[in-house]
Amino acid sequence: MQKPVEYIQPLVSVIIPNYNHAQYVSDAINSVLAQVYGNYEIIVVDDGSTDNSRDVVAQFGNQVCYIWQENKGLPGARNTGVRAAKGNYIALLDSDDYWLPSFLSICLERLESDHGLGAVHTGYFFVDEHGGPLPQSSAAIVPEDQMYNRLLDGEFFMPSSVVVRRACFDKVGLFDEKLRFSEDWDMWLRVAREFRFAGIPQRLLKYRIHGSNMTSDPENNLHYQRMVVEKHFGSLESAPETWSHELRRASAWVYRFASQGFYLRGNSSLGQHYLHLALEANPGLAESLDLFYQLGCVDQPLGQRGDMEHLNLEKNATVLFSSLDEIFSLQNLSPNLRAQRCKAYGYAYWAVGLLAYGSNNLHLARAYLWRALKTEPLLRYQKQIWYTLGKSLLGEQLLQNFKLILSFIKSH
Repeated sequence: MQKPVEYIQPLVSVIIPNYNHAQYVSDAINSVLAQVYGNYEIIVVDDGSTDNSRDVVAQFGNQVCYIWQENKGLPGARNTGVRAAKGNYIALLDSDDYWLPSFLSICLERLESDHGLGAVHTGYFFVDEHGGPLPQSSAAIVPEDQMYNRLLDGEFFMPSSVVVRRACFDKVGLFDEKLRFSEDWDMWLRVAREFRFAGIPQRLLKYRIHGSNMTSDPENNLHYQRMVVEKHFGSLESAPETWSHELRRASAWVYRFASQGFYLRGNSSLGQHYLHLALEANPGLAESLDLFYQLGCVDQPLGQRGDMEHLNLEKNATVLFSSLDEIFSLQNLSPNLRAQRCKAYGYAYWAVGLLAYGSNNLHLARAYLWRALKTEPLLRYQKQIWYTLGKSLLGEQLLQNFKLILSFIKSH
């Protein structure tokens, strides 16, 4: 597709860093050319590719500005694109991802109508290497006034889902080229300190999962994420009792992410080790339903998480509860974490009960949900757990009929 109009000054610069993704980069470019909104430029920064990426991009002629450079890594490629950009807005699109046609129009409408916004991000779908849909997706929205705090806890959204006002880079600087992973987390922390950062609920990005995604290497990820934490919040080598609240929360997310990565790889020993470190850094994670839900489907890779049809809940639950048993039997457990024991087990039982219900194993769901209520009495005040328990006992349709009867009685 062709741009409908030639603009002298593009409002948006679309930066596409590419490294050996010749088989995907045309999808990314075509998704930009298919945008409803047309005042943009496309800059492909080829970060030292050794495949035929140059030939693929050349097929688009003068619709694309092509820049080749020696390999600097993803942040270095993005920085080259930002320096070359002419637009007031920078849209980041990795070469293995692609947008829905309304991505730019919806993002620009929000940014142009609110000049106090520094950046926006959208929801996304996961797709396989051929573009086929995967079970997992995300349209999570973070309230603007909570963005920085949620980033401390590892709020996760794809760089390809983000459009940033150029003024943000002028204020906070470019991507940190020392970071070969989590350079986006570092950037969003910097942006969110200085600017409002909003979420758009529509899923407008297709994020491709394939064999060379950078998220599949837990050792490498841990190294660079620790660098981000120490850059922003202080040394992880200092005495834990001296850590700030921010350092505790950010390090807890890093260790939690590492834990999930090692469990996924099948290394339960390291998974348990980093789960322990996460809980020690932030004992409040014992009350995180999401943490235990993710651990309940931890053998499923990104894009597949929560796929109930293929969930091996028995295996995952065994790993989860044996890890908790080991952690809470440690002699050197901190008093703060030891005090969270009942909450950790209660929320873990609740999460596994939800997964069992989602897998249509109603008997197992009831067993875990009752155990959650028995283990952590405060969960008795959680309406959601009673609602799920009721559905497991009565069935969805019967429960809805019962609610209608109650509503009728109350109204008469």
